[in-house]
Amino acid sequence: MKVLLFTDVHAEQEPLDQIVEKSKDCDVMVCCGDASIFGSGLKKTIKRLEDCNKQLFITHGNHEMISEMKEVCVKDHVRFLHKEAVEFGGITFAAYGGGGFSEIDKRLEKWAAKLKINSDKKLVLFTHAPPYNTKLDKLPHLGHRGSKSVRKAIECLNPDLFASGHFHETFFKQEKIGKTLMINPGNDGTLIDL
Repeated sequence: MKVLLFTDVHAEQEPLDQIVEKSKDCDVMVCCGDASIFGSGLKKTIKRLEDCNKQLFITHGNHEMISEMKEVCVKDHVRFLHKEAVEFGGITFAAYGGGGFSEIDKRLEKWAAKLKINSDKKLVLFTHAPPYNTKLDKLPHLGHRGSKSVRKAIECLNPDLFASGHFHETFFKQEKIGKTLMINPGNDGTLIDL
C-alpha cells in the first residue's frame, strides 16, 4: 500500500498543489496536523484534500481545535483521528493530535499503553509533535525539543511507520527506532510504500 504522508501545509497553495499531484500515486493519505493557520483556511484545505478522492486520515496540530476538525471532516473518505485507531486496507492507522510544545503528555502515554493493536497488522502511528532525541526534533542552536511522551508511545507500540510534523526545520528528516521508520514528511508530502 502506498501512503502519502504530509504535515503543516498551513492552507498554502503550493504545498497543497504538490499533495494533490502526489495523491494520484497513493492509496491513502495521512496528515499530521496544522492544515490551517490558527483555523483560517481549514475548510478550503479540507475541501481540496477531499477532492483527491482518496482515504484521508488527519489529526489536529497546534493550529486547529478538535471541534473545528470534527466540523469539517464530514465526508466518508475524510476521517479525523485523535486518540483512536482504525483499519484500512489491512493496516491500522492510529493518531494522537495537538500539542507540539510539551515534553511530557501523560494522557498520550496512558492512551498508548491501553491501545489494543492486532500484532498481525502493520501499524502507522502519527502525531503532530515529534519524538524526543531524534532527527525529527533537533532544531538548530536549540537542540532536541520534541516530546518524550511521543517517544514512549513509539517504543510501546512499535509501529512499522511513524510520522509527525510541527517543526518545519526538520521536514523530510528520517530515522529509525528499532523497526520503526520515523519521518517528518514535510508540507508537500512523502510517499512511503508499506
